[in-house]
Amino acid sequence: MTDAGDPDSFASPVRGTRSSLPIYIDIRKAFDLESVFEGSCSLERLPRFADCLASLDGEVSGQLQFLTTEAGRRVILGSVTATVEVICQRCLEPLSLQLADAIQLALVESESQIDSLEPRWDPWLVDGPRITIASLLEEQLMLCMPLVNYHPDDRCIEALEYQRQREPREGNNGNRAAQNPFEVLKVLKENDETP
Repeated sequence: MTDAGDPDSFASPVRGTRSSLPIYIDIRKAFDLESVFEGSCSLERLPRFADCLASLDGEVSGQLQFLTTEAGRRVILGSVTATVEVICQRCLEPLSLQLADAIQLALVESESQIDSLEPRWDPWLVDGPRITIASLLEEQLMLCMPLVNYHPDDRCIEALEYQRQREPREGNNGNRAAQNPFEVLKVLKENDETP
């Protein structure tokens, strides 16, 4: 693991042990060695993602493998998983959420290179000799975060005493205007057309 205060020191790969993911990775060394990094990352290191959460209690785990394809393209394969707490948007109570996403990134140095990527690769723009691991994981987690979070069972409906709308019975010939709100307009229009 590297020291956050020393931007010139880079991490070496962690193999076979669960530890904290490094802050920075020297991409030249990582691709030369075809390094594999595996470990966890605190939510404090992911501030944009943490803003979407109810608390900073949770765990983010990632695995990254740095490879060069036969065509010479530098790619990062791996996965990220997280167990986080969000707010249910139906009952406003805490909800535990499990996220998982596959990582298939191709490094590009300019936006003009993005058009030449095969469809399976997502672009990752680099502007220097190192990658900040937290930024990479944060981007992937934000992309797989659901737009709406709510409890999957009926707990919210029961807690808020929601009543489900009952379907009208077939053959019920009650007031047609009550069944169709536009029926009143039809009657008014017919009255206007009669001389």
